[in-house]
Formats: sequence, structure tokens, C-alpha cells
Amino acid sequence: MSAGRLLPLLCLCALATSVAYAQSVTVQPHDTLWSIAQRAGTDVATLKELNGLTGDQIRPGQVLRLPGSAAPAAPARTVTVQAGDTLYDIALAHGVSVSDLIAFNDLDGTLIHPGQVLRLDAGDKALEPLVVEVMPGDSLWSIARAYGTTPQAIADANGITLATVINPGHRLVVPGQYAAGGRDVGGAVAQTVTVQKGETLWTLARAHNTTVAAIMSANGLKSERIFAGQQLRIVPGNEIAAGRAVTGDAATPPAVTGLIWPLVGTITSRYGYRSLRINGSNWHGGVDIDGHTGDPVVAAAPGTVTYAGWYGGYGYLVIVEDGDTEYYYAHASEVLVNVGDVVAAGDTIALVGSTGNSTGSHLHFEVRVAGDTVDPLPLLEATAQR
Repeated sequence: MSAGRLLPLLCLCALATSVAYAQSVTVQPHDTLWSIAQRAGTDVATLKELNGLTGDQIRPGQVLRLPGSAAPAAPARTVTVQAGDTLYDIALAHGVSVSDLIAFNDLDGTLIHPGQVLRLDAGDKALEPLVVEVMPGDSLWSIARAYGTTPQAIADANGITLATVINPGHRLVVPGQYAAGGRDVGGAVAQTVTVQKGETLWTLARAHNTTVAAIMSANGLKSERIFAGQQLRIVPGNEIAAGRAVTGDAATPPAVTGLIWPLVGTITSRYGYRSLRINGSNWHGGVDIDGHTGDPVVAAAPGTVTYAGWYGGYGYLVIVEDGDTEYYYAHASEVLVNVGDVVAAGDTIALVGSTGNSTGSHLHFEVRVAGDTVDPLPLLEATAQR
């Protein structure tokens, strides 16, 4: 073999070796090839050649190979949960989002335990990007606001422009978010407040029975500076309490007995913090049970009907009260009881629907004890059979 033919073969081997052991990076909003090259200690031409790029355009969520070596990847950063910690405190302290912590650690909600080891980065874990379906009335602006990003970032991630018309049924990648474990079909409308002149995160936290860390984590704030007119998502205080790392009986929900399943179906969304947001909220105050429009909804416990009608994001709602406990049955297609009616467990009180803040036929079932929501699922599983 001549030297003229040997050289190209050697070059191909060298390239194959560098690619095989290359590191990778996920493009973030506002990244450019130049900024990535600067951080990686390389140049734009090398990045383009290594990734087969013919131009300079990249998009958030895109994975680029970087020139590297065969050195093993650094182990994932971790933190050990201490008693009293919440995901919000941990997220704020380590500069990550709560939804990322849930994705990195395969958590099913916000509940954590002392001694639990949480990953602070994805490491070598493969995570699917979040893809959302455009609903009637959606725009790039409204979707960006709901997911804590910008219209331009969404446009860049999907190879479209701000002028592109999006229609119901279109599917869009949301940069910086990861796919949730299941389809999210709604729940209560989130609480959003508009900052007034003179308000601080501390005064807002005190007024809404929450914490500064929770507000900062839920809104992606990097500092405590806020301004009048700014809209902030408020994390309910009961969510923080439910997700606080505690031991023993302190983690046990209030005793509620005698529950039966209000609807037989698959649980499509659990109680607590979830990755998919509805109206800008990650908090879900009940459980969603899948069903078909017209399926009967029965009372999970006896009590007196205190509300029967339309209630904002809940759609058609029935509330049954028994002592200091309230049971919410939401998104009904039809309400079959009236205020003041006394119902027994098992009585049909409504029909399944998809009214209010809902993207599919289901029952949103909530339990409130002394005004605070509790997770209905352990109560149902402990006292009832499907």
C-alpha cells in the first residue's frame, strides 16, 4: 500500500476514535456555536465538523458532540436529604429546578425522605424532552409563559419563527423541560399573583403561607429581586408540608375512614408536584381518574352537599362535606345533586366529563381536611377496593 493511500485511512481512524470517546452537550436557550466552543476549549469549525453541521444554526435541546478523550465521565452530583428538607430548598440551594430533580431521580411527586440520595444532574441518564400538544387558544407566548421559558426559545427548539401560525394538534418541544411519566389531564387552576409596589418575596411568602425558596424555585428566580407588575406562581403551603422530609408518623396523612372509589379507572395524574404544568402550575391537589363522559361518579364518603355547579377551572363541581373534611368531584359533564342534599357513600352524584380546566374525560378527586388538601390515594387504597 502506498503512502498516498495510507494517510487517508489513518485520518479516518483518528476521527473515529475521537468521535467514539467524544463528550456531548445539550444546547441551552441563547447558546451559540461560538459560546459552546469557548466553554469546551475548542473552535466553531471543529464543532461543525464533528456534528456534520453545514451552518451556524443550533436549537435548544439539540445534543452536540464535543472533542474529548477516553477519560471516564464524571460521576453525577448528588445530595443526601436531611430531615426538614423540601425539593424546593434543595433545588434553590443547588441551582436546579424542582422538575429537573423529579426527572433526574424518577420521583413520583414531591415526597422525599431523610437519608435519600438525590442526583443533581442527569449524568448519563437519557431523558426525553417534553413535547406538548397545542390546544385551542394556545400561542407561543402562552405556552412559553406556562412553562417558564420564552417564545423565541420554543421557536428555536422547533425550527420555526415567531410569526409561524400554530394550530390545535401541533406538537412542540419545550426546551429545558423533560417528558413526564404519563398524560396530564388537568386539575385545579393554579394561583398566580401580580407583584404590587413595595412587596418582597418575604412578604408574599408570609401572606400566602409559603416559603421564599418555594416561590423562587417555582418561578426560576436567580435572586430575590422582584418588581411591581411581575406575575409569580405561588406554591401552596400544604404542598410544601406534604413534601417535607420527615420521619415517623409526621408523614402520615390525617385519618379519613370509610372511603370507596368514586370512579373505577386508571390513575392518570397523582397528587403533588408534577412535571407537566397546567395553567403554569406544577401542583396537583388531588388525583385524576380516567373515565368516559357519562360514567357515574359516586360519593366516596357520606356527607352533605355544600356546592353543586360551575366552579372555574374545576368545571362542574360537587363538594360534599363531612365534619372538617371536604370531598371535591370535578370536571363533571352533569351534576345530579343539589346543595343541602345528604348523600351516602356509593350514591351517584355526578357524571364524568371534561369541563373546566381539562384536556380529557376524567374525574379530579380531592380531599381537604380543615382546608388543606391531602393525598387521596393512600386513603382510598387503605380503606377501599377497586
